[in-house]
Amino acid sequence: MKNILVFLLFFLCIGCSSSILDKKSIETADCPRVLYSSEHKEYIDSKDKLLNVDNLTFKATINNHGYSKSCSKTSDTYLIPLDILFVIKPLDMNNSEISLPVYAALLDSNKKLIDIQYFFINVEINMDSNSKEYIETEISRLINILTINDDSIYYLVLGFMIDNNRLEILN
Repeated sequence: MKNILVFLLFFLCIGCSSSILDKKSIETADCPRVLYSSEHKEYIDSKDKLLNVDNLTFKATINNHGYSKSCSKTSDTYLIPLDILFVIKPLDMNNSEISLPVYAALLDSNKKLIDIQYFFINVEINMDSNSKEYIETEISRLINILTINDDSIYYLVLGFMIDNNRLEILN
């Protein structure tokens, strides 16, 4: 009985220790410089299917960013935790919940595209308690950009995913 117990303990120790050895070490990495897309820094939306200047519900802007946590990498992954500040101006809203489609493009030092990732950020617009109208709201959200460990990542470009109709109205 003791032999079986010793064998089981030995087997568990070897089994557990081998998985510990397989863990990848995480190290702090330099975060990329963040740029904003000049054409995709603002976003507009409408409650109607056909978007025009007369039926806009809100206008959102990418206002700022920050790194509240450090970037990190393993032998094969690179994590970029980026906080983004949005300013949302209600125009003709009847619902406080909106979704902001955002992209993060990773570029090398020559500004060649390495990777692009897409995010939908759900936010709730503040309402004035006296007037019961929606008010301009500043909201910060964290996105975690996880990509392959590529030492050539130098820039991160932020922007909204915008179709041609929205782009035409914004310009």
